[in-house]
Amino acid sequence: MQYQISRNGQLYGPYTLEDLQRYIASGNVLPSDLAKSEEMADWVPVAQVIASAMATPPAPPAAESTAFASPSVNADQPYRGPDFGGSVYNPQAQAGNTLATSPYPDAPNLHWGLVLLFGFLTCTLFMFIWNLVVTGWLKRVQPTSTALYFYIGAVALAVVRTFVGLGNAVTIAAHKDLALVGGITGLGLGTVIWIVRLIARYSEMAQLEEHFNTVEPVGLKLNGVMVFFFGGVYFQYKLNEINAMKQAARFGAVRPY
Repeated sequence: MQYQISRNGQLYGPYTLEDLQRYIASGNVLPSDLAKSEEMADWVPVAQVIASAMATPPAPPAAESTAFASPSVNADQPYRGPDFGGSVYNPQAQAGNTLATSPYPDAPNLHWGLVLLFGFLTCTLFMFIWNLVVTGWLKRVQPTSTALYFYIGAVALAVVRTFVGLGNAVTIAAHKDLALVGGITGLGLGTVIWIVRLIARYSEMAQLEEHFNTVEPVGLKLNGVMVFFFGGVYFQYKLNEINAMKQAARFGAVRPY
């Protein structure tokens, strides 16, 4: 029997019961996601489907020989044992299968060089927008993510700083002695914006590593120094690599990270 999976209005699958059990274990499918087969009248939580299947009595096992011979293990060869039904356990292929069948949407895939170019041409305005796009996607695949909120806060503060700057310009034009006050105000807001953006970057870093080392395991490791200096451009470079890996996995060409 095969099941469709529904999450936030999007459909995935169909998957077999064995697929669902494997994806529940890896975190790709959540127990709260809804599932439905052609034989079912209503959508029910995946946890209910798994529980019902486990409550069903298993078929009687086939007759087995009482004699058991220990497998011959060669250190240079992968282990082919009874637990795997004679198949080879290949961690790289397993990771590729997880990526190929992942129900999560790919990250925004604009080339990192274009992100850098557009950010330069717009005096970093594009970077504010692109950070919101990427962290909005991250919020969808990692619901506990908070990076989006920090970036929204930084954008709001930048807007406030713009209006304060315009007000200071008008005030200073009329009262030259207030120039120092206006400069300190602008510097203070700029510092706050920089701190909030820095918090957003490291929050995004932690949540990207969590997602791509658990539910979509690719062994992602991000460099804190690169995050500090390059932020969104560095994140996009890594996301481009991960998207390339997922595309390769879908076409059967698994490659290590």
